[in-house]
Amino acid sequence: MPTALCGIFARKYICVYLSKAFRIYLRRTPSSGLDSLVRFWQYASELKSEQRKGWQKKVDERVDSVADHSYAVALLALYEGERRGYDLERILKLALIHDLEEAIMGDLTPQDKARLGPTRVEKDRETAIRELLSKLPSKSRASYLKLWTDLKEKRSKEARLVHQLDKVEMAFQAHKYGKRTGQRKMLDFYESATRETNDPILKRALATIVKN
Repeated sequence: MPTALCGIFARKYICVYLSKAFRIYLRRTPSSGLDSLVRFWQYASELKSEQRKGWQKKVDERVDSVADHSYAVALLALYEGERRGYDLERILKLALIHDLEEAIMGDLTPQDKARLGPTRVEKDRETAIRELLSKLPSKSRASYLKLWTDLKEKRSKEARLVHQLDKVEMAFQAHKYGKRTGQRKMLDFYESATRETNDPILKRALATIVKN
């Protein structure tokens, strides 16, 4: 067999072998970096198609997704966090994962939460976030769970700010939809955001939105 032809077959054999070996490697190492990335993305990317249920009852059009909302909260957190001299890495991580469990459990309206009760809701949230984070290597899993717990308990100033920005972004989005559907339909969103916000600057921002 000519040398060149031998080389072609050799390369083909090596490629096939490496391809099979790589697939076996992924099956045998579920916590590998690449496999973890794919598994985590498969779950987390569900946020892009999970529409926010509260808007669906008010707006006769495609509404924003949980991923849209998380991105907007992250932008607000970046701006406000930098302005206040907060830990930007921490605040961005908190903003990006603040609704991560909804990739598994879906978005819940206040009515859903009232029907299920606070104990059941918190239990379901924790079960969902642990299931999702189980796709990650142990070090990342522990780090993200710690951040998520900080959000839930509002321990750090960054977590407290993200919690309020979550509500402020909701009010901003309500105002945007209200321009098309009528602001009276959005009053409950404004009231909810106002109840959950105590930061003076953010309260003024909410007041400005409501007036306009």
